[in-house]
Amino acid sequence: MLFNLLIGGLIFGYASWSLFKFIKKSKQGKCAGCSQRNSCTSACDPISERTLDK
Repeated sequence: MLFNLLIGGLIFGYASWSLFKFIKKSKQGKCAGCSQRNSCTSACDPISERTLDK
């Protein structure tokens, strides 16, 4: 019984943490939440920032 509660708590805890992390990243926007935002060359960066980096 205690083992079942422990496993259930771990599963729900991880699911809650994953959901929280997903919502936090989605609020930042498409490019700000991307892990490759510093080296990305996609069109979602403003043009003025691209010209300053070169």
